[in-house]
Parts: sequence; structure tokens; C-alpha cells
Amino acid sequence: RDRYMDIEITKDSDYLICSLYKAYLQKRSNGMNKIQASSMGGSEEIQKELFPNWSIEDVDATCRELHRAELLHCFFADDIVYESVLSDKAIIYMENRFKNNVDTVMDYIAKIKSMIPFI
Repeated sequence: RDRYMDIEITKDSDYLICSLYKAYLQKRSNGMNKIQASSMGGSEEIQKELFPNWSIEDVDATCRELHRAELLHCFFADDIVYESVLSDKAIIYMENRFKNNVDTVMDYIAKIKSMIPFI
């Protein structure tokens, strides 16, 4: 049994990690190296770039949940996520879920977005 399937996170965290993984795949397809592509920025940058309808506090809390689940390495400054990086565990987990297929990730993001009332 695949140990990565044992990851349990909330729907909003699942939505966030899928969106970050989609951004990672897009950066990689544009020729960016793995280290640069896995860097996601801080809560404010993630909120501005990917989740303008979320509050910075919600983005930060969700990043922290992903950090506790070891899917996102977070670095903190002034008690907020200042920088974040997709972990190897996150990339492996997402590769196993979606087989590096951006379209499959996009379809799933659309599906889960409809399940979260506040997005």
C-alpha cells in the first residue's frame, strides 16, 4: 500500500496543494529547474497570485496545515509564512495522484473548488 495515500488534510488544504502543484508543473514545463519551480513564496505572494478571494490569514493557516502534513516546507518571519517550498513528499504524493498530468490536476481543482463553499 502506498504510504502517501495516508495523508489526511482538509479540502481547502487539498485545493491549495493541488494549485501549488499545478504552478510547479507549469514552471517546470517552462524550463525552470526543480529547485526554482518548487519555491512558492510566502502567504502574501500565494494569496496575491493564486487565491485573491482568500484572506491572507486563511492562506497562511492553510500553508501551516500543509507544513504540519510535511507537504510544504514553510519558513516564518513576523509570525507569517515568509517563504514556502513544495517538499519532495508533496511532489511524490502529487505525482502518484495525477501522473504529472496538468489536465488531470486542473479537472480535480475545478471539482474540489465546487465542494468548498467559501472559495
